[in-house]
Amino acid sequence: MSASLLRKGLELLASDSIDDNLSGLKRRAAGNNQQAALSSHKTGMKKQLKRLKRQGQPQNQRASAKNRVIKSAVEEYKKRTAEDHLAENLTYMLGSQAVTNKVSCSKILSQHCGRKARDQRVKKEKKVQEVSLFTDQDFKKFQKEYFGTS
Repeated sequence: MSASLLRKGLELLASDSIDDNLSGLKRRAAGNNQQAALSSHKTGMKKQLKRLKRQGQPQNQRASAKNRVIKSAVEEYKKRTAEDHLAENLTYMLGSQAVTNKVSCSKILSQHCGRKARDQRVKKEKKVQEVSLFTDQDFKKFQKEYFGTS
């Protein structure tokens, strides 16, 4: 006989003998009414429910790391890291045919600038050449009248 068959047989015998011993005693049905088996405190309710569910299971059906497949750490890292889509995005953006005109681009940029002084663009004012009301002849005439003939 193999060890696993022997173990299963002993578990069956043990569960039958426990059921016979407890049949005369008053016991609460944890499987039927789990809320009655819990304490009145709200903290730790989930843990108590899990523990009560595990009590009815045999040891070999409980979660353990014995039969789990070990995954490669490199594969897990690659799965969790985000892919770099920069090259694809650049080709898409540079290859697009819909190009907006400069007027609408400047309007959008002017609307999205911040309200603070550091965000405001410096407007370059065009220098207007000063035009005098007097001509050179008028200045010469004034000079002759004021200072006299020289």
